[in-house]
Amino acid sequence: RNMLTSPGYRPPMLPGVALEVMQLSQRPRVQFGEVVTLLERDAMLAAKVLAMAQSAAFAARSPITSLYQATVRLGLNTLRNIVLEAALHLRVFRVPGYEEPMERLARHSTAVAHLAREATARSSVDAGFAFACGLLHDVGFAGALLALSEDRRFRYVDYGALAPALDELHEEAGGLMTRVWRLPAEMQCAVGAHHRTAPFGRPIVMNAALVVAEQLAWEAGLGLADPPEDADPSSTSTPEPPLGAVDLASSVTLDEARKVLSLDDLALAALRVKAFELATRIA
Repeated sequence: RNMLTSPGYRPPMLPGVALEVMQLSQRPRVQFGEVVTLLERDAMLAAKVLAMAQSAAFAARSPITSLYQATVRLGLNTLRNIVLEAALHLRVFRVPGYEEPMERLARHSTAVAHLAREATARSSVDAGFAFACGLLHDVGFAGALLALSEDRRFRYVDYGALAPALDELHEEAGGLMTRVWRLPAEMQCAVGAHHRTAPFGRPIVMNAALVVAEQLAWEAGLGLADPPEDADPSSTSTPEPPLGAVDLASSVTLDEARKVLSLDDLALAALRVKAFELATRIA
């Protein structure tokens, strides 16, 4: 915590292009040409956008031959999330000596993004916003671990030994990082308090969705903790996280989140099936 709050701490930065794309996406009448001009400044992000636009999920009969065509085909919200995901994987979820846990964190974040979008489908929360919050929710793990790895006293300490402290501080670190990045206040709240359904005394749908999404990601083997041995995608019961499991809310918080989202047993079971299908695709 001293490292995170010291004046000299500099959290890992998203590329300027990614931040500017996110800011542009909040403007009501942004022109695609403005987005293209930004992407042309970062070759790696531009390549990711072109590759995604050519993928089976978005491909049409005519091939994509320019960034402008790619941005039009994807749409601004999808484009924003592709750029954000690529930036996190290329620049933030990279801590020397901790490649395996960072890869697990990246998979987990992608899974929670998809599941959070599903969990908020019947709410007023924008699907693209829910996806972005899911991508970012655990970014504090990377920020805190990077801070430790840059101190010679803690460099290459076993991740298992660091995990409890990272778990304790990752919300605080994530909130700090999203403030430094000047992301919207609602996104800062979601990232900085994603294990609480009512961080300011009132229930917040996005926070509740992140609680549920993390639970289901864990059950499907896409959590930061090991999955339950008897995980069952067709089950209508919710397994209890083991004592000390990293990055999982209590059963009481999960019940609160389900009430906020109006998720009965059948609705939760349907989301659980989607989580296991997602695990197969990600694997």
